[in-house]
Amino acid sequence: MSIHSTNPFADPVNEPARQLRGRLGSRVTVWTAGELEPSNPDGEAAGLTVSSLMTVPGDPWRVAGLINVDSDLAELIPTTGRLAITLLNGPDEEISETFAGALPSLGGPFRRGRWLDSQWGPRLAGHTWAGVRVEDTRPLGWLLEVTGTLDHLEIADDAAPLHHIRGRYRTL
Repeated sequence: MSIHSTNPFADPVNEPARQLRGRLGSRVTVWTAGELEPSNPDGEAAGLTVSSLMTVPGDPWRVAGLINVDSDLAELIPTTGRLAITLLNGPDEEISETFAGALPSLGGPFRRGRWLDSQWGPRLAGHTWAGVRVEDTRPLGWLLEVTGTLDHLEIADDAAPLHHIRGRYRTL
C-alpha cells in the first residue's frame, strides 16, 4: 500500500449522483473472509470496509452488498464461499479507515482491534456480526455485487453505531 498526498476516496463535489449517495448515509461494516493464522495475523484472511449493503427478508434472510472488484476480499470470496460481516461502532473509525486502505497498519489490518476466527471469517470481538454463506457474485457498475444467506447472527449492544454520511463518520 502506498500513502498518497491526496485522498484517493474523495468524491468530486460537482457530481450529483455522488452527492445523492453521500446524503443517504450508511452503517459502516467490515466484511472479512478466510482464517487468521496464529503465527501470521494476516495469513489467509482479507477484509474490506463496506457501507453499500442491505438485508433482504425471506426464508432464509439474505444480505446483498457491493465491494471493490480489485480487492483482496473479492479474490478470496470464491475460494471460501463464506464471509463475516461486523458492524462497527463509534470508536472503530481507525478500523474502518484501515480496511478501506486509507490508513496504514503495521503488521496488517487485523492488528487493529481484537479479531476472532469464525467458520465464516474473522470477526471483531464484542460487536454485532453475521456469518454469511455466499450464493452469488456478479459485476454491478464498477463494483462486485455479493449476495448470500444469513447463516449466523450475534447481536451486541451497539451503543454508538458508526455511520458514514456526507463524507464523514457519525455515531447515531
